Amino acid sequence: MTIHPRIKAVSAAISALLLLAGCGSPSSSEPVVVSKSEVQETQGGRPNDVPDITVTENTNQSVYADLKLEDIQKVNGVRGQDWLSEDEILVDRQNDSGDPQAFGDGQIIPHGLYAHKLAGGKEKAIIANEENWGGAKLSPDKKHVFYQKLFEMTGVGYIMDLETGKSVEIAKGREILIDGAWLDNEHFIYGNIEGGLFQADLQGTETQLLDLTQDAGQRANGIQTAGDIVYYTGLNEQELFAYHTSTKKLDRFSSGIQWVIPSPDGSQLALVKRTGQTEMELMLTDLAGNEKKTLASGTQVFGTSWSPDGKRLAYTVTSADDGSKDGLYISDASTGEAFMISSDLADAGDAMKWSESGTKIMVNKSERENGQMGFQTSIITVSW
Repeated sequence: MTIHPRIKAVSAAISALLLLAGCGSPSSSEPVVVSKSEVQETQGGRPNDVPDITVTENTNQSVYADLKLEDIQKVNGVRGQDWLSEDEILVDRQNDSGDPQAFGDGQIIPHGLYAHKLAGGKEKAIIANEENWGGAKLSPDKKHVFYQKLFEMTGVGYIMDLETGKSVEIAKGREILIDGAWLDNEHFIYGNIEGGLFQADLQGTETQLLDLTQDAGQRANGIQTAGDIVYYTGLNEQELFAYHTSTKKLDRFSSGIQWVIPSPDGSQLALVKRTGQTEMELMLTDLAGNEKKTLASGTQVFGTSWSPDGKRLAYTVTSADDGSKDGLYISDASTGEAFMISSDLADAGDAMKWSESGTKIMVNKSERENGQMGFQTSIITVSW
């Protein structure tokens, strides 16, 4: 299936075409062309003209018959951070009223954090001023948000109460890595560049969990949590570590792990592992790292994210061949069967975010326009 990258919303009529029955018999090879009159893209609520879409039959029938693609909505100029609700997302975008600020070797317009309504595009500023803000992560109950004043690879971290709008600074104002994860509704896990692993509470009080410089990975990258376990990959040989906050036990796994994504119930792991100089694999393992099945392989595997019920994974694959298999996929975790959602989103690099209902997926893609790098967020709606 090929979908033009400038599509924002695909009408309900297209959804019917994507059902197996709607595309004709399995032997049919004729593409279905959907007129541009049935599709619209919006940017700030303004409709734009887009070309026709060609929807071709997918031969992966067992998965295809159960999937209905309802909509692909594109929001230009934002980088989606998380879901505030089914109809509202937290985004990072340029603060148009801000003045250029020094950043790295150049200058940027500062970015702020905003609550963005998917219907109509109305926005409310969470924090936006002359500083550069980003890296937002909502607590599981969506009552607090971790965010950072960004520099290059580090930032100063804060936790905001979304009801009151009040924030507390964590790490005593020291720069921390642009990474981290909520352990529960009241504690955030993060690492610093010196090799410490820390926990901060809602009042900003920090507790050091580990000194990683003492043969525990040197630095915590790709931090993920499941229950009381903190997963991270180390700097040396990309070993995978699992730290149990309740027992203070530290487990270590094999090397070559790019990142780990624990399932929502913590019963299994999705691992992206380097298996060759130009080859990665996405595999499911038990909690000891023993492989259960391989879902995908390619030069790059990015964006891996579990559905809330733990039944499916979304991810992107790119390869060094002719690109025919490059795309954004959803795989069934029990069978390993995969369905390509869009080839146009193959290079989406951020971790994808599923909405609480498990019917919407937030996908970020970077785009260069007029020499400037910007983002576009796609909201993919599916039903099963």
